[in-house]
Amino acid sequence: MFAIEQVLEYLVHFLGWPTFFMLALALFRMRLQQYVMPIVVSTCILAPSAALLQASKLIYLITIIQPLVFLLCLMIVFRFKFFHSIIMLGLVYIYNIFLEVSYNVVVAQIDYEKFLQISKDEYFMQATFMSIINYLTIYILIKARWGFTFISPRISKVRSGTLNIQNKLYVSAMVITFPLSMIGLSLYLWSELLVVVLSITSIILAIVLHFSYKRELLD
Repeated sequence: MFAIEQVLEYLVHFLGWPTFFMLALALFRMRLQQYVMPIVVSTCILAPSAALLQASKLIYLITIIQPLVFLLCLMIVFRFKFFHSIIMLGLVYIYNIFLEVSYNVVVAQIDYEKFLQISKDEYFMQATFMSIINYLTIYILIKARWGFTFISPRISKVRSGTLNIQNKLYVSAMVITFPLSMIGLSLYLWSELLVVVLSITSIILAIVLHFSYKRELLD
């Protein structure tokens, strides 16, 4: 029985992590067909590392190590610029964190202690739910042609009029990595601070989205 559960957990990782990369690409209106190999390679890197973290005694580091590996994959495998990778990381991870939180709140029926327990122990259903919603979101983004276009693997010059907005966007994207990395520690070590950390992350995410739209409109 234990072996079956382990197989299912590994399967969910290999089915779920591609949706993170696909969502990052779809958010910036890039053709998924052009990135099949980077998606496969990055999934083969991230899925085993995530599964090992999930099974280890260092699970409280999961929202520090996983985003770091995700970021490195975007930079090295996909070859996006550092700040662009940070923006993609922030948007995709925070979106999925709130999917997970929403699912756990509904299952826990707004019981905070039960919510914390579910968040720590019931990974399989959470990951399955997030993967399904990610696929639906990707489909909607592609069909509706929604998303941003200012991130591109091509080297392009930035006009002076957009430089100020871009710098503010980059700073806010960098700042979001700190509360993002603290979510796991808050959940496993400082549970009473989880709501505070999520609130701070939400505010910074709103700032990132604000400057993303301004940057898009100026192009």
